[in-house]
Amino acid sequence: MRERRVWVRAGRARGRRRAAVAFVLSLGVSCVATAAAQSAGAIAGRVTTAGTDSAVAGAFVLVEGTLGRAVTDAQGRYLVRDVAAGQRLVRVLRVGYQMAERVVAVPAGDTARQDFALEHALLRLEPVTVTASRGTRLIGDVPASQVVVSNREILDRNVLTLDQELPFVSGVSFNDGDIDIRGSTGAAGGVGSRVLLLLDGHSVLTADGGETDFTSLPLLDVDRIEVVKGAYSALYGSNALGGVVNIVTTPVTGPPETVADLHYGAYDEPDNYRFGDGQYPSFAGFMLQHSREFGDVGVRGVVQGETSDGFRQDDHSSRWFLRAKVDVPSGSDHPVSAYAIYTTGDVGNFFMWDSSAFPTRPPANTLNDWAHDTKLSLGATIMPIARGALRLAVDPYVEKDGTQNHFPSDTDFSFHNATKYGTTAQLTLAPSVSQTVTLGGEAAETQVQSDILGRPHLEDEGLYAQDEAAIASRFTATVGVRMDAHQATGSSNETTLSPKFGLAYRVSPTLSLRASVARGYRAAAAIEQFVNSRQSGIPVHPNPGLHGETAWSTELGATATVTPWFWVDGAVYESDYHDLIGPGIIPDSGFVFQFQNVQRARVRGVDVGTKTTIVPNVFDVAVNYTFLDTYDYEFKGPLPYRSQHYATASFNVLGGLTGLDIRYRSRVERVLLFPADPRGPITLVDFRAGAKVFGSFVQAKVSNLFQDKYVDVMERTPGAPRTLFLTVLRSF
Repeated sequence: MRERRVWVRAGRARGRRRAAVAFVLSLGVSCVATAAAQSAGAIAGRVTTAGTDSAVAGAFVLVEGTLGRAVTDAQGRYLVRDVAAGQRLVRVLRVGYQMAERVVAVPAGDTARQDFALEHALLRLEPVTVTASRGTRLIGDVPASQVVVSNREILDRNVLTLDQELPFVSGVSFNDGDIDIRGSTGAAGGVGSRVLLLLDGHSVLTADGGETDFTSLPLLDVDRIEVVKGAYSALYGSNALGGVVNIVTTPVTGPPETVADLHYGAYDEPDNYRFGDGQYPSFAGFMLQHSREFGDVGVRGVVQGETSDGFRQDDHSSRWFLRAKVDVPSGSDHPVSAYAIYTTGDVGNFFMWDSSAFPTRPPANTLNDWAHDTKLSLGATIMPIARGALRLAVDPYVEKDGTQNHFPSDTDFSFHNATKYGTTAQLTLAPSVSQTVTLGGEAAETQVQSDILGRPHLEDEGLYAQDEAAIASRFTATVGVRMDAHQATGSSNETTLSPKFGLAYRVSPTLSLRASVARGYRAAAAIEQFVNSRQSGIPVHPNPGLHGETAWSTELGATATVTPWFWVDGAVYESDYHDLIGPGIIPDSGFVFQFQNVQRARVRGVDVGTKTTIVPNVFDVAVNYTFLDTYDYEFKGPLPYRSQHYATASFNVLGGLTGLDIRYRSRVERVLLFPADPRGPITLVDFRAGAKVFGSFVQAKVSNLFQDKYVDVMERTPGAPRTLFLTVLRSF
C-alpha cells in the first residue's frame, strides 16, 4: 500500500467540450452515403480444428483490403457483413494455430459460405493486435515493438492479479508497484504513470493521479494482454510516454457458463519478518463468473472477494469486486460492448520499514494507518456505422475513485474524491485495398474534491490522424500525428503535437523488420500540481504551473520464426526525455518540496524475447532479456531506480501444467532517499504445478522458492518472502 499523505485523488466537471467528438461524427455522416452506395455481400462459415469437428472459438476472421472482421463464437461460427462484391482474400488467425487463407467470391447482395480447418502450430503465438494501430492488424505489418500475452499463459502462471504476469514480458518491470517499460519509469509512488493502462481500449488510470490499479481489473475473462513498447502518444495521447498496456476481455458467446475460482495462500516469513501474534500471515479469495446469451446479446457478471493479512504490518486488505459486461456481437449491424466495474475495500498503509532488523514493521508513529477506497469504472464501445470499408466507433468512459483515510498519525488529510468523464470518437476508412485511414478525437474533464488538493478541475482534448499504406507488396508505412490540449485550474493552456512515422518490411512469411520514430507526451496529474500536505514530516507545496513531460523515441526491430520450433523478437531503441516530473526543493525555502520539471534524460537499450518448443505439448521454454543504459543530464549519471540488466525464463512442462519461472534484475544503480543503504541484485524463482482433479483444475504455486531477502527497488521496502498458495478452478 502506498503512502497516502501525498499520493491522493480528487475532481469537478463542466461538460462543455465537444469539438473533437463533433469533428469525427461530421466526417462519419459525410461518408455514410458513399459506403451505403457500394454493392456489398457477406461471408459466413465455421472454423474447426483440422481432422476433427472441434470448433475453434475466438479466431479472428479478416477480409483483406477492407475493415471487415469477425470473431468466431463458441461453435466456431462467423459472419462478416458488408463486404464489397468480388474476389476477396480471407484470413483466419488464432493463437496456437497456423494461419489459414482462402480467396472467396463474394456475390452482390448475397452471402458466400467458406469454412476453415486450422492446423495446430508448434509455437503458441498471437498473430494479431488491436492496440498498436487502433484496429485489427497482423503483428508483422505494424511498425511497433509489441508482445501479446495469451489467456493460456495467464492461466498457466497461476497469477492473482495481472501485474504478476507482466514482468515476464521483455522490456517490462515493476518498481514497488510502478509499471516500467524500457526504463521510462523509476519509482514514483504510483502517481503519474508513464504507461497508459487500457481495458478493452478504454483508459483505466485513476482520475486524479494517473495511477495503475491492477487489483480492480478482471482476471477470469481476460482473452489476452497487448503490450506496445515505446512512445505512443500519436494515437493515445497523455500517459503513453513509455508504452501502452491493453487488457482485452473475451466476447460473451455460447451456452451459459459459470466459472468458480477459490484460492488460499500463506507467507512463509522468516522469524524477523513476523509481526502481530507471530503466526504466518495468510490471504484468501474467491471469484464467481457467469455468462449467458439472451438472443444476440451476451451478458457476463463477476463477483469477487479478497482478504489478506499482508506480509508487512499495516499492509492488510479486504476488498469486494463487482463487474458486468454486455456484448452485441461483432457480426451484427451495430456492435456494442459495455462494462461496469465497482470495487470497494479497506487497505492498510505500510510505507517504509522502521528497522532493517525487522523489515516488515513500520515506524511506531504510522502504526494503524488505513484507508477506505472505492473505485467505479464505466465504459462502452458503440459502432453506429460498421460497414466493410467504413467504421465509426464512439467510446465513452467514466473513472471515479475516492479515499477516506483513517490516519491517527496525520490529521491534515482525511478524504478525496475524483471523477474523470471522457469520450473518444474514431472514424476508420479503407479507401483502397492497400490503405487505411484513421481519424479520431477525444475530450475529457476531471473533477476533484479533496482537503489537500482543493477543488481543481482539468480539461483535456485531442485530435489524431493516421495513414497506413502498403508500399509495393512487402512494405507498410505508417504516418500519424496527434494534437493534445491540457488545462488545469490556475495554469495556462498547454498544447502539444505528437507525430510518429513507422515502416514495416515483411521479408518473408517468417521474418519481418520494423523501424519507427515517435514523440510521447504526459500531462501533469492533479496530485502532482495541487498537493499541499506533508510527507513523513516533509512539507510538499502545490505547483499549478507544472507542465507536461515529453520524449522522442526511436527503434529498430525484427521478429522471426527461425524454425517451426523457435521464435525470436528483438529491438534496439533510444528515448530522449525532456522536463520529466519529479520532486524538487523550492528555492530559498529551506526544505520545502513540490513536483517540478526537474529532469532531462536519455534511455537506450536492447530487449529480446524468445519462445522455443523442445517437445510439442510436453516441454517449452521462454526467455526474455532487457539491457538499459540510462543517463540523467542533471545528475550526470544513471537515472534512479533502474537496473542495467533484466532477465526472465519460464520452463513449461506438460503443456504448462507444471513450470518454473525465474526473474532476475541487477543491482539498482542509483536511489534517492538512502543511497548508503546496502542493495544488490534480485533473483526470484517460482515453482508451479497443476492437474485436473474430479473435473476441477487444481494449481499449487510457491513464489520466491529459495527465500531471497530483497528490497523491492524503493529503499527500506521489503519484497515478498516465500509464498505458498493453492487455486481451484472449475467451470459448470
